Amino acid sequence: MMEYGLARKNFADYILFKNWIQFSVGIVAWWLIGFAFAWGNAGDHSNFIGERYFGGEDWLLDTKREHGKVASYSALVGFFILFIINGAIMERAHYIVYPFVAWWVIVWVWPVIVAWGWGWGWLMGEVGDENNLIDAGGAITIYIFAGTFALVGAIICGKRAGMYDGSQVREPFRMTNYAFYTIGATLTILGVFGMNMTAGDNPSSQGIAEVNTWICGGMSSIVALKLYTFTRRDLESHYVSVFQGFIAGEVLISSSAFDTTPWQAGICGIMAGIIFFLGVHFHRILKIDNPMHITATFLFPGFIGGFLPGFITDTYGVFWEGTQGHTLSTQVVGVFVIFGWSAFWAVIVFGVLKFFKVASLPEDLQRDGLVGCEITQSAFVKGSGVNQDTIRPLGKGIE
Repeated sequence: MMEYGLARKNFADYILFKNWIQFSVGIVAWWLIGFAFAWGNAGDHSNFIGERYFGGEDWLLDTKREHGKVASYSALVGFFILFIINGAIMERAHYIVYPFVAWWVIVWVWPVIVAWGWGWGWLMGEVGDENNLIDAGGAITIYIFAGTFALVGAIICGKRAGMYDGSQVREPFRMTNYAFYTIGATLTILGVFGMNMTAGDNPSSQGIAEVNTWICGGMSSIVALKLYTFTRRDLESHYVSVFQGFIAGEVLISSSAFDTTPWQAGICGIMAGIIFFLGVHFHRILKIDNPMHITATFLFPGFIGGFLPGFITDTYGVFWEGTQGHTLSTQVVGVFVIFGWSAFWAVIVFGVLKFFKVASLPEDLQRDGLVGCEITQSAFVKGSGVNQDTIRPLGKGIE
């Protein structure tokens, strides 16, 4: 819904359609192959990738592992990752991009990362001598992975026609549905909150994770609002900084919230708000077209959040009990390995689409929108049934 709220009106209805196509493709990919690669006992065999449970094999027999619950939860997380990637390539990716990316992310690229950490692969005890990767909240496994994949996709797909070049477009680049954006952002906030809470392994640590997540998110939202709107007074900037600044705070504290103090969560919130502000300007300075500010909201906070358990967790952080730095070394390895894995496969996946010239919409569709387009098996094409009531006067693009 965030994507729908941010999209121009001549694109919005197609966003709702392709999201469900991705879900359908993704759930089949996860059932047949992805779940097995992620959770098929990687720690008992190769330490690299799972080797059991393809197509749901033995789910009913091996009841102790709660396959249905794990499969459902991690599948929803995978679809959240697709939502993050979509936000970076919206309004210029071709129809075929969405099912293609969904298939490869859910069937191979992300399950391997899950196997390394959550699935008890080589990042759990193999690095850092004594301590496992601390990432139940997903700063590394979810946000660094998704943010990196999204950033590479945005670069390869290129800028939307009219963005940063001052040329004419049918609709200005601005938020068109504040209500849908608000609903979508609120659901995202609650979703990230829920994932942070699951990082705790008992009611006490889950409660600590809850309050620390709210504190960090709230502080980040305030800081992001004051920094981002210091010179930008339009309504969209206020919405984006308040809601996505809050999400940035949740992401930054995601893997540490269950085992740190509230005052540290507050400091992390200040840091998250600053990071969000810098991330937004990172795109503008480099003229990278990332419509939903994915790097500022997920990638940069995820990077810091990936390192944080090695510093501030009460049990393992070097600021407290973990004086030998074993956990910190594991976190550093996990952050950079998963960043590299994600970037490499994003280049491959989007590079293939770019090579076959199906990564981006033709410029006329990017300028005019998709209203009246026909959908073939692989592309959006101009149809004859354009609804003239939806055509708006030309507006100027962003310079």
